[in-house]
Amino acid sequence: MTAPPTTQPLAPPGPPAGVAPLAPALEWLVQRAALDEEARALGAAALPAAFAPHAADPGLAVQALLQAQRPADALRLVACALPPREGVWWAWVAARHALHAAQGRADAARSAPPPGPDEPPAGPPPAPPTPAQVAALSATERWIAQPSDENRRFAWELAQQAGLDTPVGSAAAAAFFTGGSITPPGVPFVPPPAGLHATMAATAAMLAAVMTDPMRIGEVSAALVQQGLELVRRLGGWDAAIGTAKQTFDQQAYVHAESSKPPQLPDAKA
Repeated sequence: MTAPPTTQPLAPPGPPAGVAPLAPALEWLVQRAALDEEARALGAAALPAAFAPHAADPGLAVQALLQAQRPADALRLVACALPPREGVWWAWVAARHALHAAQGRADAARSAPPPGPDEPPAGPPPAPPTPAQVAALSATERWIAQPSDENRRFAWELAQQAGLDTPVGSAAAAAFFTGGSITPPGVPFVPPPAGLHATMAATAAMLAAVMTDPMRIGEVSAALVQQGLELVRRLGGWDAAIGTAKQTFDQQAYVHAESSKPPQLPDAKA
């Protein structure tokens, strides 16, 4: 398999019809995060400069989406700007926060005094994290520390046990979809779809915001966004982070396309 080119211009497919294009790097990021026209319009209403023609500041776009009460869109924008390992770490932090919050609620309910005779009966106590969820968080951390194929597959095994509808399950799945093959060992190689790790990382973050406190989704999402922005800063800023994320995405897309080609038949004349 021939290696794909390592330098390509940031040329996204373009905005929806009738929507002014942004600067190339931001337009690519917006396309990757699958922001629809409504998200762009609400973001522009919150902060007009964020989605103005040729706007070039992803950080401003993220803040605009948060102000427009579109936390899921803001989290996806951050997830798509992060390289795979950093994105999984970010998802792991979010999942760990949600897990600790669940444990805290369970501990508080267990130590609370019983209701008095004139008080309504207490509802079912909050459930603590399951052993499978704790194990999935640990497996994700293990992959972050040592991103081997063995650890990647182990993270997927634990992700399924924890459930992909949980923050820890989605974070572990994000690790699995960073590369390698999604088929079992010993069978033909099938790479994950390009960028699926970012989708799962964003899902982990959004689930973490919801499960930490359903009444404070926006506040928790904003805190998780700040964690992501700190990672972007450590990577050298938005241009460097998006450039690395795009190069990874292009590589993944190339590998996936090549693996989908039918095998070449031997030349009958040979």
